[in-house]
Amino acid sequence: MRRLSSKTMAATAAYGSVLAAGICFSGACSTGSSPAASGTSSSGSAGSSSGSTSSSGSGSSSGSAGSSSGTASSSSGSSGSGSGSSSGGPPPTGVCAGTGTRTLTNSQPDAFIEDFEEAAISPGWSAFNDVSPTINSFKMLQVPGGAASTAHAGHYAGTGAKTTAQGGFGVGIVYNTAIDPTAGIYCVEIDAFTGVSFWAKAATAPSTISLNFVLPQTNQSSTTDAGVPNGGDCQTNCFNHPRVTFTLTTSWAQYSAAFASATGGSAKVGSVIQELAWLSPDANWDFTLDEIAFYNGTAPAGAVGPNPATGGGSSGGDGGAGD
Repeated sequence: MRRLSSKTMAATAAYGSVLAAGICFSGACSTGSSPAASGTSSSGSAGSSSGSTSSSGSGSSSGSAGSSSGTASSSSGSSGSGSGSSSGGPPPTGVCAGTGTRTLTNSQPDAFIEDFEEAAISPGWSAFNDVSPTINSFKMLQVPGGAASTAHAGHYAGTGAKTTAQGGFGVGIVYNTAIDPTAGIYCVEIDAFTGVSFWAKAATAPSTISLNFVLPQTNQSSTTDAGVPNGGDCQTNCFNHPRVTFTLTTSWAQYSAAFASATGGSAKVGSVIQELAWLSPDANWDFTLDEIAFYNGTAPAGAVGPNPATGGGSSGGDGGAGD
């Protein structure tokens, strides 16, 4: 996918995830709001993964797919407003209408999302965690020892979070696959693909995470100080994204989240998405991700690199669809 400059990604990441009411996991929703999620754990160099991240929604997810076992737990979602398209192509209205959507093709450069093989974590990532005394104090870190015999992975761990079941906004990491206010891009069209695959493991088993698909209908509308849109179309009851839930083990395994399997949100995955968000329902969490890509039909085996922006490191390395 088309990559952003590190400056653009960092600016969008600064917007971060403005986590408002409606964050859910396994039926429990927060009622408050949180400040913007912290940016990436490291500044990321130009051409490292694409996109910065914005709103992280959370939610329980029903249905899971993948080569490893996934668990399913459904929850009713609150409805959000906004436009979307389920018939193919960009939505007719909203931030993603017309040239607001970039079309992806079924090719390795467009399928590639992240493999953590750059010099630093991409500024496309942001993290949120409802911890005291300083919220969002835990970041995603690049660590040695990736999946599929690769060199690095992304590790997200922390303790003491106020979960959504306790009325907090919980924890998660978000990857911006599309939002680039400078270019006027807010969505990527995903009709060429059937889902997202990733490798993951946890420090303890079983551990549950959900992959949330952030849509313009579920992502809160927002603007920059200059009045330029930098979010979605949702006006009320936002951040209830469609999602797929997985149960991780302590060993690397590949998981596949088919768009059609995502449930539990206030909208269905159609032709476009804005971001991807991995959420944990736990107060103490510890999981690692690697080799993330869109797929069509069958998830890619092994490494998903090389990085289309840089030619790749050991196994590739870059991030999502182009913010």
